[in-house]
Amino acid sequence: MPRRAPAVPSRTLRSPQERDARSQAVRRVADQALLRGSLVRMQRTCGKPGCRCQKGQKHPALCLAIRLGNQRKMIYIPRPLEGMVRRWVETGQEVDGLLDAISQQCLETLLAKKKETLARKGKEKPA
Repeated sequence: MPRRAPAVPSRTLRSPQERDARSQAVRRVADQALLRGSLVRMQRTCGKPGCRCQKGQKHPALCLAIRLGNQRKMIYIPRPLEGMVRRWVETGQEVDGLLDAISQQCLETLLAKKKETLARKGKEKPA
């Protein structure tokens, strides 16, 4: 029985861009906390009678917009935690960007293999 090529190419067969993106993604996931979501600056009322927010001068608040399952959720972030949460969200966005780059490289590999396979069988469609 002939040996089949591995479904995932070895590291040396990947492009330098894909290897770099994979390495960066693994480092960030392993070394840093991350959150997938967005930070949203809100203007809120507190509900206290006589407060300035009742007259239109609302309180600024930072919220984390995330998805939990199929639901969207807004989580209030206290001022002392804003810097930490910003870093975690930035790390999450960087990892998402790296995964997009890896996915694009894999798609290009798939399309090339598909073209090669169809050409071998004589079924290649004209461009």
